Amino acid sequence: MKRPLLLFFALLFACASTANSQPPRKKRLAKPTPKAKEEITKIEPKTREDILKTLERPATSYKESLLARALNTITINTANGPIIPFPVVDSSKDLGPSFGFMPVIAIRGKTTGDLKSVIAPSITYNENLRTTLTYRHYIFPDEKRYFILRASKSERVERELMAYYYTPQLFASNIRFSAEAKHWVTGKPSFYGFGINSRRGDKANYALQMTGEEIILDLPLIKHLFLNFNHSYFDKRINRGPVNNGRLDELLSLAGYTEAAGMRSFHTNRFSLVYDDTDHPFLPKIGTYASASVLYSNKKLGSDYEYRTYAIQAKNYYNYKEEGRFVTAIHYLLQFQRGDSLPFYAMPQLGESTGLRMAGDGRFTDRGKFVFTIEERITLSRTPFMKFISETEIAPFLDVGTVFGKPSDFSTSNLKYAPGISARLVIRPQLVATVDLAYGSEGTNAIIRVGYPF
Repeated sequence: MKRPLLLFFALLFACASTANSQPPRKKRLAKPTPKAKEEITKIEPKTREDILKTLERPATSYKESLLARALNTITINTANGPIIPFPVVDSSKDLGPSFGFMPVIAIRGKTTGDLKSVIAPSITYNENLRTTLTYRHYIFPDEKRYFILRASKSERVERELMAYYYTPQLFASNIRFSAEAKHWVTGKPSFYGFGINSRRGDKANYALQMTGEEIILDLPLIKHLFLNFNHSYFDKRINRGPVNNGRLDELLSLAGYTEAAGMRSFHTNRFSLVYDDTDHPFLPKIGTYASASVLYSNKKLGSDYEYRTYAIQAKNYYNYKEEGRFVTAIHYLLQFQRGDSLPFYAMPQLGESTGLRMAGDGRFTDRGKFVFTIEERITLSRTPFMKFISETEIAPFLDVGTVFGKPSDFSTSNLKYAPGISARLVIRPQLVATVDLAYGSEGTNAIIRVGYPF
């Protein structure tokens, strides 16, 4: 799915050096005499609330920076809300760059004046997909809940109809709930064969079609501990992708093309035990998220396959001294399947959007995978923008990962390493736009997308 983004990251980091957008540092005091010590009030260590207080709305404590002035210059104010005309770009290793135009139309609430929804239509062009028309509608009833409606169609291969809803307080309780229904055809992924030693030269691009729904519930047990239930039902099949390199029939014939090309039903249910004390579900600054899960698929419940997927995952966000300026983000994931042999597109994959940013989507495929990622997310500047808080961020990172046929086959000698750096624009409370540059044995990759990698 294409996600066009802003093209003004160069401007963001030019203005990021503006020192007056940062909260002032505390000056180091000279060592006091014993008498003076009695007159000094002891400074308590920073608490979780201290770290997050500068991120609270409204963003009136921040001075307007060059970024805010630039955004205000191109903003067209109307009676219902501002319109911001943006040139946009999308990039992936599989399909290459896309260019276009997207007017962002913000709609304010009539009584409060707060931003309640955003409409973002776009038109883009890609050498493989040709022209793509997309309509997006984001609705924000409050700082936590939101709706997404999206429709998209390309001249070649890709199309989408999607509706999504999320709330952290279902029926005024502490139950977190999300629901999604979609019909989606993406021409982005490729198949290279199975295992960590598959060859880049065997790449075969394909189009994956998915139609179905997903429902997720987080039921609170005790403080920060949840029982997660994830139900999904999707019909899936593959067709020829937009990138034709002559390898599809040859490679897929070795991997069960008939099995993969036919429409197959996947009805899965996953149960997870989740610990989550992070401060935000999508833009965390502090806390820990950890889960242990089992997913099962059963033919008696309408699935075409019987299998189980086991996973252990952990994410940690650690603040260093200052109020959220330096955040060390760490992600671990171990996953493996047992049961029926599955089409390759339904097996664990390691690539651009699945843990290894130097590689294309679907680069490595097998029954299990391991991922480790560490980032240092450094906030360069903060500034108010339309009553929200806009942050520019830079994040050096290291991705490490591998795939394996069974847990006993896991070997550290098969790990792939991919260092890189990210540039980001964070608009709290909901949005982050990212440019990732990664390098490794698969070469260099540049990715532009919406959202944190974890």
